[in-house]
Amino acid sequence: MNMFEDWRGRLTLPPLSALRVKIGRNAVRQVVFRGATTRARIFLNDMPGHDLVKTELKPPYDQLYIRRKGAKHRETDLPVLTADLARDAAIPETLTVQWDVVEALTRRVDTPEKLLTTWENQFFFRLEGPNDEPGLRLPQIGALHAIAAHFAVGDTFEPATVVLPTGTGKTETMLAAQVYLRPARTLVLVSGVPLRDQIEDKFATLGYLPTAQAIPVELFGPRVALISGGIRSVNEAEELLRNANIIIALPNSLAASDTDAVATLAAGCSHLFVDEAHHITARTWRSVRDRFSGGKVIQFTATPFRRDDQRVDGKIIFNYKLGDAQRADYYKKINLRTVEEYGDQEARDEVVARAAIEALRRDVNEQKLDHILMARTETQAHARRGLRFLAAQACGAA
Repeated sequence: MNMFEDWRGRLTLPPLSALRVKIGRNAVRQVVFRGATTRARIFLNDMPGHDLVKTELKPPYDQLYIRRKGAKHRETDLPVLTADLARDAAIPETLTVQWDVVEALTRRVDTPEKLLTTWENQFFFRLEGPNDEPGLRLPQIGALHAIAAHFAVGDTFEPATVVLPTGTGKTETMLAAQVYLRPARTLVLVSGVPLRDQIEDKFATLGYLPTAQAIPVELFGPRVALISGGIRSVNEAEELLRNANIIIALPNSLAASDTDAVATLAAGCSHLFVDEAHHITARTWRSVRDRFSGGKVIQFTATPFRRDDQRVDGKIIFNYKLGDAQRADYYKKINLRTVEEYGDQEARDEVVARAAIEALRRDVNEQKLDHILMARTETQAHARRGLRFLAAQACGAA
């Protein structure tokens, strides 16, 4: 190898395409590498048509090859990039690369067990700074320590409940717990399809954790199964367990699955994460949790109270109250606009819809804010009627 570098600068490595495995009506997805920009040096070397790249990233991204245009593929243990560079061309100041040969990366994490070995000691308890320095929030770190303490003593456990108000980072705490604890398999229960898909993407990409520098930017992504069509047999459940670190499902999807398959799935998972835990008293939710009796169950919720005003069961191991969040300035000032209308429900809905659209248009057009409008209703029928009013007001004001 030529010991003199031929190029030095910042190099952007693109994300790897997600790997997908279809299992019955469900799928496992893995984002092996999310992409990163790093300082790099490029050296000429003895492999024809290839340049050696050394980066500041951790292995296996610390050394790679770039295959030049027209060069033949060569046997190598290193990952290979490709660039639109002629064989004898000088390397430009700005270099665009794409992945060419990635088996050296993907084979390191092609099973859940291999993935977990790469996560060992890769989580950092980094606290955010007062001037937006990257890190986790104090309640997130507090919750993680509480979770670790709860499971540190004994071999049977009461369900652990973590209370984090909306906006304080409940989902990222779930992700952090996954990386920090390194469960062999985690079943995650969520309350609806939009949330299920959002949580799946968060787990697959590890969300905000790389930006917070709580994990290395190059940390391999987990293998995440999304249960969208039920599990029809024990064989399917076993295949999911062989292929996934994390399995995300709606309780209703599991209720519609083969009973023995659900039993197999639960038996193969070391941890149960319950999102929106105030739903836990519902029959479909409780039937899943009951399969983890005495096991490692973590219930995440924004409020320790159910809709009937009773406390969520289990042991509340961390309770970050709304007042705590307000004192920490996690919430911005709320501008309340009151609307008065004394007609029937339809008339009241129409007035509220008109006021909401006016506020949204003012935010977007006058204040140039990238805002959206969200409405909460008591029933789905009420939501559909409200949507019609909002659409009519938006079209009328356009």
